[in-house]
Amino acid sequence: MTLLIEVMEKPLDPGYAQAAAQRRAAQEAGSVRRRSPGTWVGIVALAVVLGGASATASQQLRVPQPAVTETRTVLERQITERNDQVARLSASAEELSREIADLQRSALETQDPGLLDVIRRDALHNGTDAVRGPGLVVSLTDGGGGLVGEPDPSARVKDVDLQTVVNALWDAGAEAISVDDQRLTSRSSIRNAGLAVLVNLVPLPGPTYVVRAVGDAEAMQVQLARSGLGDYLQVLGSTYGIRSSTVAQSTLDLPGAGVQPLQHAQPVGSEP
Repeated sequence: MTLLIEVMEKPLDPGYAQAAAQRRAAQEAGSVRRRSPGTWVGIVALAVVLGGASATASQQLRVPQPAVTETRTVLERQITERNDQVARLSASAEELSREIADLQRSALETQDPGLLDVIRRDALHNGTDAVRGPGLVVSLTDGGGGLVGEPDPSARVKDVDLQTVVNALWDAGAEAISVDDQRLTSRSSIRNAGLAVLVNLVPLPGPTYVVRAVGDAEAMQVQLARSGLGDYLQVLGSTYGIRSSTVAQSTLDLPGAGVQPLQHAQPVGSEP
């Protein structure tokens, strides 16, 4: 009770009370002097000068330095030149590949037609040549249609979704598959890089991803109905809003992947 009474009767700490008393005594003695208007004007002017100097310094820091700007310009020019060079070399490589294929075909037509048929079949199976035929088209679209500001990243189509569709089509008897005109081969990859989906290391634009599969459309539809792909697509739609469709087509044109890098070779007729 004594402590409570002390707090109620003397709420101010003795140190604060002593300081207040000293201030009152100093004011009464005239030792505390108010600043003159000229002093306040000087303080305001100094504040304005310091503020202007700070703003100028901040602007100077944000302005790119000439050396940085020049370096960026050089790098941009080099990137453009290298991209143009890669495009020219790629076009030249494709042209040389076509010439090699033509020479190979003209040589084997007379010398070994059977080997030429084997090469043609292999080219169709490994994705080197373009393919035309009936098949199925499976489309996946991001939830919300890929509108700007999509709040939920899980509503985007991911690599695992395309992998599931592609694997189901292979199991259903597809003879050739492409994803957004990227032909799949034994060396193809489907993966995510951030929010982008990459097929054969090529980023796909989205928001709709089109998987085309050449083969017996009716047989593939039956096999897909027996697989779990339908349930998987239904979960994508109900949970994440990802829309999907499967349509049979009488004719599909799939691009070729071009000549694949040679990994191993040996003379015909030699022992491995």
